[in-house]
Amino acid sequence: MLYKLVAMAAFLVCTDALKIDANMGRRSVVAKGAALGALAPLAAFAELKKAGDAEIYKRADEGKLNAARVIERAKTGDLVDGSSATCSELDALIAVDRDAIEFEKDKVDARFGNDKAKVQATEDTLQAQVDNLKKIRKNKGCTSAQANLKQASDFEVYKRADEGILNSARVIERAKAGKLVDGSGATCSELERIIIQDKKAVQFEKDKLEAMGSKVDPKDKQIVAEAEKAIEKQLVKLAGLQKAKGCQ
Repeated sequence: MLYKLVAMAAFLVCTDALKIDANMGRRSVVAKGAALGALAPLAAFAELKKAGDAEIYKRADEGKLNAARVIERAKTGDLVDGSSATCSELDALIAVDRDAIEFEKDKVDARFGNDKAKVQATEDTLQAQVDNLKKIRKNKGCTSAQANLKQASDFEVYKRADEGILNSARVIERAKAGKLVDGSGATCSELERIIIQDKKAVQFEKDKLEAMGSKVDPKDKQIVAEAEKAIEKQLVKLAGLQKAKGCQ
């Protein structure tokens, strides 16, 4: 409970620092003020707009966020503020919020009865939350924000990864054009989904080479082989990013 411990420590020390005795001289009062000023960075770190956010950030750091909790918090209007979150925490929050949105979309489609409006309202609340967290992420200059990506085209890949609509054909075409996703701005869940799709694309290219046989034009065969090689190299890179990001 790092956030709570830091907040408590800052409070106790600040309370002590503010105790000014009536008999204190001017120099003593100034000294007290200086001591309090030295605590400013600590207090700023501990400052949370909502006390309950500390536990959510902790769960984000530990990789323990889940869509069910998000949905219940959305229903009660108790979604995380986000302004005190780190970039990695924001990424984790956005990823799980998107999972929750997809769950609610499916629920709306499958729902019977007269309460579809309530489910839709929850989905709308979650979407507004994602939009807000994305703004905070951009303002913090996080590398995973669209404005800070190394390749502008990567944003569409990450978005498709979040939505679960990646496909091998796109991967292969990006490989041929030398536009495979950079990956450094991806969340852990996005990296996992991209890797799964890349592996499928590699297998597709292997099958394609086999199906071409000996009668195929050597140039076409070379193009397929190079695409396969590029994607395999990409898989090694993405695995390295997973390790560097501490993905589970």
